Amino acid sequence: MLGAIVDMGVGIARWRTSAAMAFQDIELRYKRSLLGPFWISASLVATMLALAFVFAEVFRQDFVDYIAFLGAGLLAWQLVLALVTEGCGAVIEHSAMLQNLRLPQSLIAGRLALRNAVIFAHNLVAVILVLLMFGVSFSPVALWALPGAMTILLFGYFAAIALSPICARFRDIPLVVQSLMQVIFFLTPIFWMPSAVSHRPMFTQANPFYHMIELVRAPLLGHEALAINWQVALWCCVGAAFAAVVVSSLTYKRISLWL
Repeated sequence: MLGAIVDMGVGIARWRTSAAMAFQDIELRYKRSLLGPFWISASLVATMLALAFVFAEVFRQDFVDYIAFLGAGLLAWQLVLALVTEGCGAVIEHSAMLQNLRLPQSLIAGRLALRNAVIFAHNLVAVILVLLMFGVSFSPVALWALPGAMTILLFGYFAAIALSPICARFRDIPLVVQSLMQVIFFLTPIFWMPSAVSHRPMFTQANPFYHMIELVRAPLLGHEALAINWQVALWCCVGAAFAAVVVSSLTYKRISLWL
């Protein structure tokens, strides 16, 4: 277990290497494209507009209020989804490097987290511009969305360290996780209002992903996230960190056999 903690420390100390690799990923992925990383933002905006035009009428909500709620929710959800799904394949994606270099798993997780932090920044700018076009106003409390996003990134960092070795050993798990995330999307108040299930608190209070999303969505909608949102999200980070240490200590010497 001490070796796993040392591995994390080495990865954190080499954050510049993770950052360089993250920017290289984005540059190579969108090389010679017109919009670059904003293609992801364009997809997010298109989804946001399509769902808003349909479900604002279905749920009988004011369009401006609903598109703000939906846009902020999708922004946070895309970050959570990318961190979890990409975290599952982090070791498999770097199999060639791990077979030839002594590379800390935490360095790979850092690359993943920083890459998605850059993409989140692009998405944040795009969502804010669209909402401003529809007359949504933002208050200084919106800045609390940034520490909320950093909390989600911290969770994703530890989740990648915990999930990626297991997914390298059992190749069906990434598919299971993808399916579960699709189900969680519909069970989490992202395109439907929490008030719609006030009689069933399990969909909100017992849903850790709801609390993580609220860390970003609530400030963008003009009010601070609740203390319970922060508590649940931070406890999720602690749980993910503990799982990362345990899994890393148990699988570190076997990963090369699974690639």
